[in-house]
Amino acid sequence: MPRFLKPLIVLTAAALSAGAFGVGTAQASACSKALIHDWYVDGRVDQTYPVHCYREALKNIPEDQIIYGSLRDDLTRALQSVIRKHKGKVGPNTLVPGSGRGGGGGGKGGGFFHWVARAIGPDTADSIPIPLLVLGGLALALIFAAAVSFFARRWQARRAEPPPTGPTG
Repeated sequence: MPRFLKPLIVLTAAALSAGAFGVGTAQASACSKALIHDWYVDGRVDQTYPVHCYREALKNIPEDQIIYGSLRDDLTRALQSVIRKHKGKVGPNTLVPGSGRGGGGGGKGGGFFHWVARAIGPDTADSIPIPLLVLGGLALALIFAAAVSFFARRWQARRAEPPPTGPTG
């Protein structure tokens, strides 16, 4: 057996066992996954989570949210609020309260169009998007306008016909 083969086998076995037992892999804990999922539902955190979940979630934010979303800002803002509230003395198990149903930016109000959007708008990934609903309404309005125009022309054409005259002779 060559000299380098025995250490190579030992090193390979160590790497495989470390991978099997999760040593050295950075995975999100269950609470940070739940926290991120809670935020994904409606753009706010409704439940109460400990500080360590927020810190783990901040380390495990998906790439698209780092670039395009506000998840990092929202979690940082909630964490800083608790730190300020406790005057800097927070431990890993200090609870960060959620915004609840009435808090956050998705509360009541917003006027008629926000009410309509909440009533018929998309709240899941398989619902009809609002722009498609607007285009459908516009198409129906145009069809209605065309029908009104068609019947108005027919009615005007009937009124414009001269009355039939009797036989001349």
